Amino acid sequence: MASGATASGAAQDTRVSPSGRPDDTPADFCAGTPPEAADVVIGQVVRPFGRRGEVFVEPLTDDPGRFFEIGSAEIGPADQPGTRRGLESVRIHKGRPVIRFDGITDIASAESLRGMEVRIGEAERARLPEGRYYSDQLVGCRAETEDGAPLGEIVDTLDTAGPSLLVLRGPDGSEDLIPFVEALCVRVEPPTRETAGRVVLNVPDGLIGLNAPAAADAR
Repeated sequence: MASGATASGAAQDTRVSPSGRPDDTPADFCAGTPPEAADVVIGQVVRPFGRRGEVFVEPLTDDPGRFFEIGSAEIGPADQPGTRRGLESVRIHKGRPVIRFDGITDIASAESLRGMEVRIGEAERARLPEGRYYSDQLVGCRAETEDGAPLGEIVDTLDTAGPSLLVLRGPDGSEDLIPFVEALCVRVEPPTRETAGRVVLNVPDGLIGLNAPAAADAR
């Protein structure tokens, strides 16, 4: 569902959350039946740890503590369906989670998980305050003006000491940095399974196109 929420908050403090858990917001996961698809990658199995089925997981989130707060995750190869497994135990060793998944009881079965992605569903993510978005909810969105004129695509986000920056790639391949503030980003519609994402920008003349390739001289 496209939210249509604006990039709200103070104009100098609107941020994109890489993992979806702002420092000042406690984790808040949706309870109940897991979603049909788990496509949010939060980690990758590195290798077995010990001989009792535990594995080292490289966290792909800024908060490894999230693994303590989920009851299960899907384990599978990249871009392929996986198997939903419960997390029987989680501990941190040298900054990385060591996890025992349900049904993984020895080094051989743990070895079979090497390189697998650890995924959760969209509904299992930590909820963000209105006006804050996960980076992957913005990357890939088409950008356009309030009149519907195409501006390009959001291809990345950058954290700064102030507001986050959207990396806008124009139709000519040039890239511009757009501060993610309410005055410029007037509407955000994150992607859904049915629709592509959209970011509506109200940018002053001269902010976009600064890095466009110069036109070839006429001969």
